[in-house]
Amino acid sequence: MLIDANIFLEILLEQEKAEKCRKALIEVEKGKEATTTNFTIDSIIIVMNRKKATLSKIKLFIMSILSYKSLRIYHQTLRDRVHALDWMKKYNLDYEDALTLQSAISTGSKEILSFDSDFDKIKEIKRIEP
Repeated sequence: MLIDANIFLEILLEQEKAEKCRKALIEVEKGKEATTTNFTIDSIIIVMNRKKATLSKIKLFIMSILSYKSLRIYHQTLRDRVHALDWMKKYNLDYEDALTLQSAISTGSKEILSFDSDFDKIKEIKRIEP
C-alpha cells in the first residue's frame, strides 16, 4: 500500500477525516507494511509551510515519520518521472498524482491509500480510503 500526501495532511491540518487517517497510520506504526515517497514528504512540507505551520511542527512531522515501524520511503528515479509523464497523458492526471501512481507501480503496491478520486479511473491500481 502506498500512502498519498492527503492522508498525512488530514491529520497535520486537523481536517474532517483526521481521525480515520490517524487510525490507519497507527496500523503502520504497529507494523502494517506501507510505503510513501520522498516526493510526498516534500509535498507535505511545502503545504505545511504555505499554511504557515511553525518550523517546529514541520520538524515534528519529519521526525514522526521515523517512528513508523514498517513505513518504507521510496525515492523516485528519473525513470519514474519519465513514466509519470506517460500516466499524465494516459489518464489526464496532474504530475503529483502521476508520480504517485508510478511510485506505487515501482514499489509493487497494489493499493493507494488516498482520498483523491482521480485514482479511481486508474486500471493499474486500486484506491482505498482509511
